[in-house]
Amino acid sequence: MNTAAAYASSFPTAKPVRFGVIGCSSIVPRALFEPARFVEDTAVVAVTNRTEAKAEMMAERYGIDTVYRTPAELLSDSQVDAVYIALSNDLHAEWIAKALNADKHVLVEKPLCLHTDELGLIESALQPGGPCLLEGVMVRHHPWQDKLRVMVNERSFGRLRSVETSLCIPAKNGHMDNYRSRPEQGGGCFRDLGVYWLQFLQMVVGLEGAGFQGQSSFDGPGGCDWTFQAQAEYPDGLSAVALFSFERPYRCSHTLTFEHAVVSLHDCFRANLGFYKMTLRIRQLGQAPAKTEFQPMNYYVNQLEHFCRMVRGMAAPLSFQESAERIRLLDAIYQSACQSSIK
Repeated sequence: MNTAAAYASSFPTAKPVRFGVIGCSSIVPRALFEPARFVEDTAVVAVTNRTEAKAEMMAERYGIDTVYRTPAELLSDSQVDAVYIALSNDLHAEWIAKALNADKHVLVEKPLCLHTDELGLIESALQPGGPCLLEGVMVRHHPWQDKLRVMVNERSFGRLRSVETSLCIPAKNGHMDNYRSRPEQGGGCFRDLGVYWLQFLQMVVGLEGAGFQGQSSFDGPGGCDWTFQAQAEYPDGLSAVALFSFERPYRCSHTLTFEHAVVSLHDCFRANLGFYKMTLRIRQLGQAPAKTEFQPMNYYVNQLEHFCRMVRGMAAPLSFQESAERIRLLDAIYQSACQSSIK
């Protein structure tokens, strides 16, 4: 049996979770349609998009029965249990709230929303015992993050001194045909990639007490940030730096420097393309290089499985406050870069 088949067969049969898709962006097949093949009793039953022809093409290609002209029509469908929202960043908060109020569970593309002042709208729609909400930060659902957190907390290699992150993904076709090149819709590399850095720090070392800053020349299309730098300084002396870019050569990695070792994770987004091994590489002075390998996994399959377990009451919902903390920092760091570019 191949890895993917073994992965699918390991999940228990349960009540089906029927999805409706709001927004037919290019990420939908990779983030939902393909993973649904490996998560049992999961089905996509409806789609809607601003351009109806695009929704019809996607429905035909992936065998989806129903195409709605508007998101409101999809939300009124009693056959839809959960929605996957893949709209531009500026529309997330509105449709998260509408979906929750329509008694639909929500899996939304990151970031949760665009601005801090939108968090209240979302929080007011969340009710105890009501529909679940999950922000789609797919790397959150892989054990390499837990392993790094243990290394830090147990001081496996002494105190953690610094963290260096690079998330550079060249823009396909210059992102000229989507919201990433439109500042008013949450475009730019930091809005797109910064949430991954903040979630990583939040998981491994926490965010509390750190001072954050950002810088960018905002010289991308429409004044978007096409390259962005961010820093975090912690009270105990730990520093974290990050580089984000849509124009520099591809490089996605985390490097953690401890007192007695350097631990690195290269190509940290690789497992969003399929079932791949992820490897933590460990270099200690005077010792042969070591590594910790994880079995082949797919980030999006892991994420969809966790979301469905939440929907079925088999897993506790992730804290809304964790996502809210990231959005507040994402907004603050972005605004700090805007202010420094004006001076």
